[in-house]
Parts: sequence; structure tokens; C-alpha cells
Amino acid sequence: MTAFARIQESLYAWEIRSVNHRSLEIRTKIPEAIRELEASVKEHTRQFIKRGYVEIFFQETPPEQVSPVEPQTLDPGLVQAIKEVSSALPSKKVVNVIDVTKLMQNPNLQRARATRTEYDLKELVLRFKSCLKQLVETRQREGQALRTIVQTSVETTRSLLKRIDDLGKEQPKLIQERLTERIRALDKHVDPNRVAQEIALLAQKSDFKEEQDRLNIHLQDVEKCLTATIPVGRRLNFLAQEILREANTLAVKAQLPTCASLVIDLKVCVDQMREQVQNIE
Repeated sequence: MTAFARIQESLYAWEIRSVNHRSLEIRTKIPEAIRELEASVKEHTRQFIKRGYVEIFFQETPPEQVSPVEPQTLDPGLVQAIKEVSSALPSKKVVNVIDVTKLMQNPNLQRARATRTEYDLKELVLRFKSCLKQLVETRQREGQALRTIVQTSVETTRSLLKRIDDLGKEQPKLIQERLTERIRALDKHVDPNRVAQEIALLAQKSDFKEEQDRLNIHLQDVEKCLTATIPVGRRLNFLAQEILREANTLAVKAQLPTCASLVIDLKVCVDQMREQVQNIE
């Protein structure tokens, strides 16, 4: 599932992003100063997320954004060296006037400021858990929306199957009429018993009752998964593939012209369901 969470503190920020993935993959970008937290961070993530590509960032706030601006000071040793070089020159005329502005912009002439590297690791873990909680809540809201979408697809699919079944009762009659018309066009005598056998055989081959039954069973399994409290993304993905396969087989067997539009609607609905369940954990 796609989600984003961020916890901003004065000195640092935790940021977590997740996108759809067939399994769980965690990537971290943590400074070396707190690298020891990486294992703990990944373990906490695995406890709440079972599927998805997760990126975890620890971002340090630059010192100049968290501390008051200090007056610029030059390194006395370098300033003295400049004076000595200037005095040692044979002619003062070859020495240009020092541009103070450029001198202050030279980082090599400024005192190095101490940077903070110490963190309270327990506090960092607690703040990470808060950020992870935000991410999980976002994923749960998306999951609720996806459940509604998939449930609607299930109901639409079941309704289309019912309409196809009602029309399919006329299929044996259509097969008989087509075969009789072809025999009549041949203008030859054919054994009526043989014709009856062919009609029965063709009607059996074009019967899609088994596909309908399996589709309804799979749809019931999908509804059970939607009410489960454990991760069911993989099972839903498998069920969606099976539903699409059965729908394709049914499309081949349903020969009634009146069923053509309904069968297309059925395949479109099933394909949309298959795309949505890939986003579910």
C-alpha cells in the first residue's frame, strides 16, 4: 500500500514511505552515528507491515537551523600567517588590498564549528515508533477504501453471473437451431438420432455451469478475506487470478449473442478487481 509519515523534531526528523510490492522489502538511510538502530528499526517495521516496499529516512537538521547565528571569527593562526607573508614581500606595491568580504567567505580561514553527534537512542526509537504508527494508520485507511472497492466488484460480478445464467438457459435451443439449419443447407438426409447426439454433445461442451459454480465459490472466498484480521493480500491475488481464468473460459463457452456484452463487462470487472487486490496487504 502507498503511504507516507513524518515526525519532525527540532534536531532531526523520521520519515517513512511505503509503496506496493509483492513481498516485504525494507530500505533504511540512517547516519553512521546511529547505525546501531537499523536492526531495531527494521524489526519494529516487520511487526506491523507484512507486504510492501518501505523506505525509512533519518534526517538531521543542519546546525545553523537549530542554533543562534554565531559571529564569524577568523582563525588567528591563518591571519598571522597572512601578515608574515605580506611583510616578507620585497615591495608593498605588489600586494593588493585584502578584500574583507571575500576573506570572510573563505571557509578555510574560519574556525571550525563543533557539530552535535550524540543522540538519545531510546528517544529516537520512541519517535520512530510514533512515525511508524502514523504510517500504519494511513495504510489502514487506504485498506478500508480498497475493501469497499473490491466488495463492490464482487457484488457486480455476482450480478453479471446471474444475468448470464438466465440467458444461458436458452443456449441449448440456440445450438439445436444452428445445427438444424446447417443440415438443412446441406440438403441431405441425416439420421435424427445422430443429430440428437451431436446436439447433446455440443450443448455439453458449451455448458458453463461449472465455471459459474467455481466463480461463485471464489467470490465467497474473496468476501471472507475482506473480513479477515490477518494479512490476506497474497491469497486475494491468487483468487483474483483464478477468477479471471474462469471468466475467460466462460467467455469462450457463452455463445449467445445476448451474452457477449455481459461477458465483456464481467471480464472488465474481474480485471479491475485483480488490479485492486494487488494493493492489499
